[in-house]
Amino acid sequence: MAGDVATVLVVEDALVNRRTLKRGVENEGHRVLEAVDGAGALDLLAHEKIDMVLLDLVMPEVDGFEVLEVMARDPALREIPVLVISAVEASDEVAQAIEMGAIDCLAKPVDMVLLRVRLRTALESVRLRRLERAYLQQELALRQQERLATLGKLSAGLGHELNNPAAAALSATRQLEDGLVEADAIWRRLLDRDDAPTLVAVVEAHLGADRPAPPSAGRRAALADRLVEALGAAGVADAWRQADVLAGEGIEPDLLEELLTALGDGADVGLTFYASRLRISRTVGNIATSLHRIAELTSALRGYSYLDRAPQQDLDVRTGIEDTVRILAHKVPPDVEIVRDHAEDLPLIHGYGSQLNQVWTNLLDNAIHAVGDRGRIVLRTYRGSGDVVVEVEDDGPGIAPSLLGQVFDPFVTTKEPGEGTGLGLSITHQIVTEGHMGRITVDSVAGRTVFRVRLPVNAPEARSTVAPASGSAQGDD
Repeated sequence: MAGDVATVLVVEDALVNRRTLKRGVENEGHRVLEAVDGAGALDLLAHEKIDMVLLDLVMPEVDGFEVLEVMARDPALREIPVLVISAVEASDEVAQAIEMGAIDCLAKPVDMVLLRVRLRTALESVRLRRLERAYLQQELALRQQERLATLGKLSAGLGHELNNPAAAALSATRQLEDGLVEADAIWRRLLDRDDAPTLVAVVEAHLGADRPAPPSAGRRAALADRLVEALGAAGVADAWRQADVLAGEGIEPDLLEELLTALGDGADVGLTFYASRLRISRTVGNIATSLHRIAELTSALRGYSYLDRAPQQDLDVRTGIEDTVRILAHKVPPDVEIVRDHAEDLPLIHGYGSQLNQVWTNLLDNAIHAVGDRGRIVLRTYRGSGDVVVEVEDDGPGIAPSLLGQVFDPFVTTKEPGEGTGLGLSITHQIVTEGHMGRITVDSVAGRTVFRVRLPVNAPEARSTVAPASGSAQGDD
């Protein structure tokens, strides 16, 4: 309705009755459209925006019952209130009209006072329904915006997390290519020697022996200085480069002396071969580590999103929490400690895995924001009385007492302007309480804030609380 002016369709085949109804509606300040039969009414309903219908039941050709039937089948028309105006006295026909969707029936001749009351009541109901629909559409739009923003944040973080091991694997692959070229040249040198089998056997024996753990960067430099002297004395070419490789593997001077003695006259080519094998082995290890990290992140993302699984299933909340930690690892500062305190005998719950991961994301993200650059976050799970309890605890400054009772309300946020929309905890509360029939509470004092989620083990079928969409809302409260 434009302002308070509604468009009312009067459907009446008798001219006098139609004009009487028209004047009564116009006296209330509304616009009136007229139809003399059901066919004309349906044509106007198809082409005009109608807020209410005053409908006669008994008309030639297409009567009021047929109009009600068509309106009931059309989603765009079924919510328009229809007030039946009829001389029909049979109560069963009036009841039939109401069963077909009419809101009430006024007998002819129409009492204008009753008409005004019914008109105002019905149009107010229409106005309220439209306001409710607009509010819901706005809320869905905000939620969609929230999910898209979250997807952007998660994508950026994952891009960063994946880029590091991918770049490392690419660099190591190039190093491996160079190492293989070098190894080929060394093999050619070895094959020109009569003692090649002996040298290879010595190198293989030392490669298979236990070696200490790689040293720190500072100790590696000092160790390389000590090794280079022994290599130079043995006539090994490119002593500095070989010393750096050996030091990186923790080779001590006494072990080097043992190897050089075993190699004898072939110390130069044998030691070069040994260092080349170490470089290749280290490079392959680096590639494997990088690919393992990529696979770990990919697995965490697949588990986090539940893209390849049924919407509802039996869930171990610990798995979802750990996937969430991996996804948000890029946001955790180096001096923030995340402690896991998971019970071993935790039962499964039935619910929406992706939505519960949205809950863990919101709570963990808020905790990371609360502790800042330095702090401690505890992720705790344990069996309650008929439920599974998840606690996210942080040692940040706490929530102000004036906000503590409002943190689950929409648009309430403790973050700086522009850093959050205030929907994260509201969505979290809805997912837990409405979607999984659980409870979520918060306790907070300076230095200790605990969000506590209780999810029933034997709850009825969980219900989705959001429109279907990918991604999850980021914590922003």
